[in-house]
Amino acid sequence: MEKGAVSYLVGIGGWEHEAFDHCFYPGDCTGSLEKLSYYARFFDTVEVRPTFWDDTLTSKDASRWLDAVKESRHFLFNVKLHQSFTHKKELRPQSARHVRGILQELAKQDRLGALLVQFPYSFTNTSAHRFHLVKLGEVFSGFPIHVEFRHESWNQPTLPTFLAESGVVSVSVDLPRVKQFISFSSTVIGETAYLRFHGRNEKGWLLNGIDTRYDYLYNDREIRELNRRVDALALKCKRMILIFNNTTGGKAIANAFQLSASLREGKHALLPQATLNAFPHLLEVASIADTEGLLSSPYRQAI
Repeated sequence: MEKGAVSYLVGIGGWEHEAFDHCFYPGDCTGSLEKLSYYARFFDTVEVRPTFWDDTLTSKDASRWLDAVKESRHFLFNVKLHQSFTHKKELRPQSARHVRGILQELAKQDRLGALLVQFPYSFTNTSAHRFHLVKLGEVFSGFPIHVEFRHESWNQPTLPTFLAESGVVSVSVDLPRVKQFISFSSTVIGETAYLRFHGRNEKGWLLNGIDTRYDYLYNDREIRELNRRVDALALKCKRMILIFNNTTGGKAIANAFQLSASLREGKHALLPQATLNAFPHLLEVASIADTEGLLSSPYRQAI
């Protein structure tokens, strides 16, 4: 999606969530690759979540993802780095080789958006953690590395310079307004800005429950607020990766369609009937997709 000189890529933090079966995917769309093919008809990009949990995935898996989206020519993947690098702060050579292989396979086909490095709240701004960032920049040099911080200690004037010298770029995050959570950043380094919208469920984040944490539906006023932030950042870059991660109950699907319509300056977004059934308020931004036509694609016939 383009608006002026800036390219907007709107997507979700993962395509395989079970909640999406009830509000997005048709009933006979069950396989992971089949879902990815269907997903790519509606969105511009996606975060690859399996790489966060499974460090045995390789370039062969990336080839399968590429085949699934071959009919969506401009679709991009953002690979989420395995938790051993981010949460355990380990640098496993074999895991690093697997990740680099995946990134290389996607980059060869011009399908790589970014390597997403999501650190937990406990990853504070210390010298040891800064050193770990430098090492990650070295291990994955040559690829676009976007780092998400969650602790406010990283909100320092010197951070952009340090990150640039380390070969990484920060992610702008929308989080609940909880003490010591990092605030939204309007800083952009390079041509691509990466934004992640986690929702604003303060109680869910304080309870630290995964399902409750991301259980939040941005309302119309908040979508307009996010749009204003996007417009402000768009003055500083050429491409924006916009990811909704409020996936509980499929709410990210609804909000991604809303923001897409907003970025199109009110033009309707193409929605599956299942999404409109789950979120009737989207009727005002919806054009209904011919899902039967989508499911009769050559890719599905080859399954």
